[in-house]
Amino acid sequence: MKELTSIILTCKIRSLVQSQMTMTVIDMINKFTNRDEYELIVVDPEPAFPIRDDYKTFPKYTHLMLSPDPDYASCMNLGAKEAKGKYLVFIQNDVFVQERWLPGLRQYLESGKFDVVFPNQFPKDRAYVLERQNLSPFDPLCMKEVRDAGLIMMTREIFDKTGGWGEGMSLLAEQDMYQKLDKVGCRQLATSKVYIAHIMAGTNFMQLHTDKVGYDKRMDKDAKRMNG
Repeated sequence: MKELTSIILTCKIRSLVQSQMTMTVIDMINKFTNRDEYELIVVDPEPAFPIRDDYKTFPKYTHLMLSPDPDYASCMNLGAKEAKGKYLVFIQNDVFVQERWLPGLRQYLESGKFDVVFPNQFPKDRAYVLERQNLSPFDPLCMKEVRDAGLIMMTREIFDKTGGWGEGMSLLAEQDMYQKLDKVGCRQLATSKVYIAHIMAGTNFMQLHTDKVGYDKRMDKDAKRMNG
């Protein structure tokens, strides 16, 4: 039996589009992940629209509806506090997974050689993908990708060593976590054997266009906290 993975989905549902997007994220997890291998924790602070399961297919999940709305990093820490798994996945509500994504990432942590793994989420051409399909997951060519924040998988042990996400952080929460991981000597990689789709503009970047002043204030606050 595989070790349990806790998938922590943090939402900021402020529009109907974000609600529909979140439902799609849950649907993709449900479609492409064996139910006996994970638990799902949805952190959903002060949603403006509900998460609906109209087709009655969603997996059972822990739903943390928080009020007042804490910062983004605090939401992820609260999700991690609920988690029972040996492995933690932090996923944003604009990230869509594909078939075999979980065993594809988990194999790196199971090997004992790595503490954190990132999937590939950047645009690639078909030839690039096909070339790597024929390589071993541990081929050096498959472990040279660039890490990014849409989905991060790590061991519970390394998460606890970092002290968790930086309370008060939002836009730069992941950058702050990268620094924490580096400080504790984390062994990490980004792989081209697992691909996800990350809309990116579906969450924080939407605020950049709808509330630039608010976005800039959050960015300045995080930058001062992380670098000051």
